[in-house]
Amino acid sequence: MRAPSTASRPRRGFLVPGSALLAIAMMGATPVRTPPPTPTPVPEPPPAFGRVVYRASKAGSFESLGVPVIACRHRDPVPRAIGVEFFDRLGKKVLLFGMNIVPKVPRGKKVVFVSDATYFPKRDVVDVRVGHFGDGTARIVSDARIIHCMARMRFDSGALNPSYWRSMGLYREGVGVTPVPVDW
Repeated sequence: MRAPSTASRPRRGFLVPGSALLAIAMMGATPVRTPPPTPTPVPEPPPAFGRVVYRASKAGSFESLGVPVIACRHRDPVPRAIGVEFFDRLGKKVLLFGMNIVPKVPRGKKVVFVSDATYFPKRDVVDVRVGHFGDGTARIVSDARIIHCMARMRFDSGALNPSYWRSMGLYREGVGVTPVPVDW
């Protein structure tokens, strides 16, 4: 037995795509909008060695068109290790492409952690490449007892314009501080 052909039957309506049927059915209903879930901060991991000596309340990288520069020098009589760790706004550790810990730093030698070493020719710097990092915080870790650090962001506004510096809001660990809003 053959199935009747559709060409011989009279047409009674028109074809409507499935998404249009859904839209027609939903016209009477009010869509419910749920707010996106707020991400929860991650607890900060303990340092790999030593202790946290400084924190930077705001830091950024190439995505914010700034170059983070963190310089440290210790005065302990024996060589010590100095490191820097970056965290995003939620507290997740940011991937670094390069060395973030400098072991056996002699007394008085300045260590400069910078994400772009081309700004510091003929200087002994540690090139710390920060991966996919818009803004967040940083912490400086060391096993030195007497240490001093400074942290700034260098902004290069292009040809024929001078570059300028902004503070990263560096403060010693243990000092209560209010978070600085990021205005870059």
